[in-house]
Amino acid sequence: MTRTFVLLSLISVAFTACEKDPPAPLPRFGTANEPITYTDFEDIAGLFTQQSDTTYLINFWATWCKPCREELPLLNQLAREEQDKKLKVVLVSLDTEENAIGRIPAFLRETAPDLASIILTDEDQSWGKTIDRVWSGSLPTTIIYRADLRYVYRRGFNTYPDVRRALEPLIGK
Repeated sequence: MTRTFVLLSLISVAFTACEKDPPAPLPRFGTANEPITYTDFEDIAGLFTQQSDTTYLINFWATWCKPCREELPLLNQLAREEQDKKLKVVLVSLDTEENAIGRIPAFLRETAPDLASIILTDEDQSWGKTIDRVWSGSLPTTIIYRADLRYVYRRGFNTYPDVRRALEPLIGK
């Protein structure tokens, strides 16, 4: 009896050790009209650790970045066309100047009205290495992932087919 109890205890400990910690919860998302501002990356860190069957496309951009502004309508088109699939497109603005932040809602209403929007004003970008080991802070940067499968694009998407090709490994054609 004691030997069986010890064996069952060891098996239980082994299975418990193999379990992953649950991912941090998703942050609250804003809209084009009302983006939500976060001052600390830790408040949105859960966006990068989800283990569900949803594919996340997270685009880092800023109002001063021309390639960023040019690709936002492409991302909006993608979200519209894939609305029946498990895809969540989230824009994360890295603008920190008050005037630029003030212009974001009008700009997004015009270019990407359907996308979830966050403004991250955490200027200490050391957090970048936690989501991309070679993070340089360059924009645009897009992270596309589902569970443990992750792709990082450190450049802008110039055409809609570029965006589609980037997403194909995770949601299919």
